[in-house]
Amino acid sequence: MYRTVLVFAVLFGLVACKNNDKENGKDGDTESTQGMTERFKEGTLPYQLSDTGLLKNTDTASIAAESISPLIPDSLKNNYFGRGAKLRFAALAKFPAKNETYYVVKATAGQKKGAFLLVYDKDNNFGASYPFLLPDADPNTSQLSSIDKNLTISKMITQRNGPDVTGDGKEVVAYDANEKAFSLIMLDVLNEELTEIISPIDTFAKTHKFAGDYYINKKNIISVRDGRYPNQILVYVHTENKAGDCKGELRGEFLMTGANNAVYRQGGDPCVLNLTFKGNTVSIAEETGCGNYRGLDCPIEGTFTLKKPQSAKPNSSKPKKK
Repeated sequence: MYRTVLVFAVLFGLVACKNNDKENGKDGDTESTQGMTERFKEGTLPYQLSDTGLLKNTDTASIAAESISPLIPDSLKNNYFGRGAKLRFAALAKFPAKNETYYVVKATAGQKKGAFLLVYDKDNNFGASYPFLLPDADPNTSQLSSIDKNLTISKMITQRNGPDVTGDGKEVVAYDANEKAFSLIMLDVLNEELTEIISPIDTFAKTHKFAGDYYINKKNIISVRDGRYPNQILVYVHTENKAGDCKGELRGEFLMTGANNAVYRQGGDPCVLNLTFKGNTVSIAEETGCGNYRGLDCPIEGTFTLKKPQSAKPNSSKPKKK
């Protein structure tokens, strides 16, 4: 009888401990918000991080992937690290402000590294994430991202040919607490002298009935290509006004929700975009939360017309007589 009571007591104690762990956010690899934030060292502003500094960084204050990965849009992770990549996360720095706290997180998959910015409000509620620094593979470019004392985020890229600077670009954003999203303040595109936007999905298969390139002009395009499944399409969108100070860009998979309708909606991404196909046109409308992909007060919208593929011109010249 005594042994039976002892066994039940031990089992009850183990269950109680397990329940306490869950309540404290320690179940498996998932951490509580408080436990996660304690891993970050408080930094001082202004703060800068270069691509070489990130690639050489050896910080090992690891954070459970289950605590961070769901906060970063799948489209960002898949496009940069590759679909299905297993990411590891480490704490770099945190910057407490009056109403929010900004966290810089390092993400690693194989030889690739990136840095993301996460914002939480004063009650530790998650607000939004932002790709703070994603180094490219071009040896002729260098990147530098910074946060100033006003919590404005700047991303700068410089292109060189030897000692000479051949181009530079800059993106400036700020967090909007009301929208819970980062809003674009300024965008200077690297090599902006290019007169036509080139779709990055141009070479993908286009057997879908709506596949093709839809234009308003050379700087406002929607490219549609085959998705991974019959009920999906891969879409690249670029919108821009004449002055070039109001731009939007997105690349992702849209789900066909009707015979002529498709929607962009990804887990962890607040952005929702709708496409409506009619004849040889497609209209795009922003439903909600796409501030990460466009400038402030620059909605992604409009009606685009399908560009007919150029056919080879017949050779009308007659062969010369010998």
